[in-house]
Amino acid sequence: MRTVSGLFGALVLALGVASCGGGGDATGTGGGGGGGGGGGGTCPAGTFCMTATSFTPTTRTAAVGATVTWQNSSGVGHNVVWDDATARAAAAAGDGTGDMPNFDTGMSHTRVFNTAGTYGFHCTIHQGMAGILTVQ
Repeated sequence: MRTVSGLFGALVLALGVASCGGGGDATGTGGGGGGGGGGGGTCPAGTFCMTATSFTPTTRTAAVGATVTWQNSSGVGHNVVWDDATARAAAAAGDGTGDMPNFDTGMSHTRVFNTAGTYGFHCTIHQGMAGILTVQ
């Protein structure tokens, strides 16, 4: 009986662990958010959501001409700074161009990308908080 109880406990534990966490994929349409005083759930298509110390998803693919959104629901301030001048120039007019200044929780910024490429970005406020946008 003790063995059966132990196996049942292990099964319950395994199911609990498997149900936590959020799948996620390279496009960011699965899994998502979490942490940072808000932002749980799935990040909308075409959007990088921010947790307290990370972008969710960390990578996303968008079509040429697409509008991409950065959304802060984390409870802490962030910014988005492009890794190089090519990426900065590719971040064309949405609600602005180029880098995105500090913005508080509840705010979002958009950029339109008319040039194919892979563009890295990061938050200068939180070391290690970085993401990659691929436009094709």
